This record gives sequence, C-alpha cells and structure tokens, in this order.
Amino acid sequence: MTTRYGIWILLSAFLWAAGCPTDPDDDTSGDDDTTTGDDDTSTGDDDTTAGDDDTTAGDDDSTGDDDDSTGDDDTTEATDADGDGFPAEDDCDDGDPDTFPGAEEQCDGLDNDCDGSVPADETDDDGDGVGECDGDCDDTDAGNYPGNAEACDGLDNDCDGLVDGDDPDIPDDDGDGAHACIDCDDADAGNYPGNAEACDGLDNDCDGAPGPDEVDDDGDGSLLCEGDCDDGDPDVYPGAAEQCDTLDNDCDGEVDEDTGDDLDGDGFNPCLGDCDDADPTVHPGAVEICDGLDNDCDGALPIPEQDTDGDGWALCEGDCDDADPAQSPADGDGDGFSSCDGDCDDGDPDLSPADLDGDGVSSCDGDCDDLDPFDFPGNLEACDGVDNDCDGLVDGDDHDVPDADGDGAEAWEDCDDAD
Repeated sequence: MTTRYGIWILLSAFLWAAGCPTDPDDDTSGDDDTTTGDDDTSTGDDDTTAGDDDTTAGDDDSTGDDDDSTGDDDTTEATDADGDGFPAEDDCDDGDPDTFPGAEEQCDGLDNDCDGSVPADETDDDGDGVGECDGDCDDTDAGNYPGNAEACDGLDNDCDGLVDGDDPDIPDDDGDGAHACIDCDDADAGNYPGNAEACDGLDNDCDGAPGPDEVDDDGDGSLLCEGDCDDGDPDVYPGAAEQCDTLDNDCDGEVDEDTGDDLDGDGFNPCLGDCDDADPTVHPGAVEICDGLDNDCDGALPIPEQDTDGDGWALCEGDCDDADPAQSPADGDGDGFSSCDGDCDDGDPDLSPADLDGDGVSSCDGDCDDLDPFDFPGNLEACDGVDNDCDGLVDGDDHDVPDADGDGAEAWEDCDDAD
C-alpha cells in the first residue's frame, strides 16, 4: 500500500512537470468529473461517475453516445423534412420545399424567403380573392379585379386597362352605335345620344327627357306635339266631344260650338255664356245699362246699379246718397221736390226748398208764410197783426216792435210813436 501511494506521488509529480492535468479523468485543468457541472470537453456537462472517459462509447450521460465521435453525440441529428437543404430549425416552413431562407418570393401569399413578412403585392387587401401580383389593378376596391364584369362606373372593373365604353366588353345591344354606358335605352335603336327627337314621348336624344312638346301631362293620351291645345285638361284634345264649358274641347279653334239654341237671338246661347237667354240685352260683352241686371254676364251688378241703402233707388237712378235711405229722388209729399232736391220734409207738402214769394227764404229755411214776401226770418216786426219775423210772436207780443219816441209804449200801442 505504501509502495502504491509512493508510485502515485511520483506519477503526479511527473505529469505536473509535463504540463498535464493532475486528474486522470479530466481533459481540462481545474475540471472535476466528480463534481456536477464539470465535463471533460464542455463546461457545464458532468460525467457523474468517477473513471468515465469521453473517448469511449457509452461513457456519457446518454447510453451509446460518444462525445468525441461525429453523429454519436448528446445532440440529436437535425432533420430537413421538405428536402430544400435547410433544417427545420432554420426553415420557417419545413413542409414546403419552396419556402426557405433566401428563396425567391412567389405570388402565393406565403413568406417564401422566411424573412418574416409576406410582400405587400401578395396580400388581398380588398378581399376579392386576387392580390396585386395576380393582376388586381385596385386592391382597395373589391369590385375591380381580373375576370370581373366591366360596369359603367368609370372604373376598370376587369383590370384590362380599358374603362367603360372603351372596353369592348361593354355591349351595344340595339346596334345603334352607342354602347350601353352612354345609350339611355340600349334596347331601342331609336334612342341614343345625338339622335333627333321624334313625337313619341321618348327620350330619343338621351338628354334626360323627351322634347318639351312630347309630354302628356293630363293623361288624355294626346301629346302637345300631336295637337293637344291644353295639356293641363284631360277633357281637351283633338277629337274630343265639344262640351258646354267655354272650352275648345276638340281643339278645332272654336268654343262650345253646336251645344244649344240662342233663344233671344243675341248671338249667344247658355253654353256660350248667355246668363239670360230670354233677354237680348243680356249676354257676354253687352253694355251695362241702368236696369238692375247683369247685362254683360260677368257675374256682378255694377255698383251704380245697386241699391245699397234699400230705398228703392240706385245711384244710376238719381239716388244722391245710396248709404242714406232718407235721401232719394222720390217726391213723397208731392210738392215737386225730393229729399235729393233739398226737401227738408218730404212728408209735408208745406215744406220745400222753393221760395214761392220771392223774399229769398224758403219754407225749409224757416219762412213761416212763403206766400207773403213780408214775412220771413229776420224781417222787422210791424203792427199789422202778422208774424213778420217768423219768430212766432205777433205785434205787441213781439218785443222786436220798437218804442221810437221812448215814451215806454211800443209802437203797436203808441198812437204816435214819434211824439
């Protein structure tokens, strides 16, 4: 035992002098096979049994592995399932041989070159099933993509570089030379831009409306251009029956012809507006006369022919005030004067505006005796037994009789009113 220990001491000294590790089971100085985390070849690995050797197959943590032999190691051999030359750990899709780092991008919506992104032109932003790399000319509009039907919308719907009418895919169904995008009626060869308007109620020139005279606003089946003389009345059109309505129903230029007799011979029948076909002075256009009738048949009696105050007299008949029934041209008391003539009481024949005695004052003005020129208001009272000043007092009863001599006796009782 002492001999073996001495030999080991000598061998250790020799190995140390030769620069070799003092641990016979350690490739690196300072590593220890018996300490967890130490390994002969890689720091952190450990042969858990003293005396293990990395150079011998089976001397490792995994049975049958040899750290020093290629292919016979702790690490499992890498796989390349799609055979594209890149192992699964480097290949972003090891099931697709067209997808690997550095591959050329294809228009398939995949990350072929494994750079972590799909090229922008391979995306289908508008969801129409076609990306830009497949020819989608507007990937923001799902209505535009190769193979779509061209529409009249100002867009290249089928992505052939042609828009609307420039695209031969837009038809001209009626063969009038105008394609569907500009033809307002592609089923009628008589309607297209620039065509002349015909009297048919259609928009022949495609300007948005038929000609202004091609309308039938009243729905009578006749157009203005066909001779309808009133397109606002369904009873008026060429060939219509003439009616008694003051209209030219048949559009022949005559009104209410052959619609009745003219009984009074004034040239008008009731259908022509005669409001009294028994009076020849009454008909449309007649001159109004002072008769209280609507002579011209305009539906109104002229104001001068009206009796507004109900006194039986109209202005045209001499009523001086048709708002006052007390004023009229009638002479109610037979004195020859009416209230309109100034008769102050047309019920009293003794009162009138006449000055019968020529004294300048009429009975209506207060003349108490219009037959005596010496009796009137304002005249001097005389001693003659008559009311000369028309104040209702006679002679001495009237203090208007003077006392000329100042003797206290009025003239009517003074035998000499001068003495």
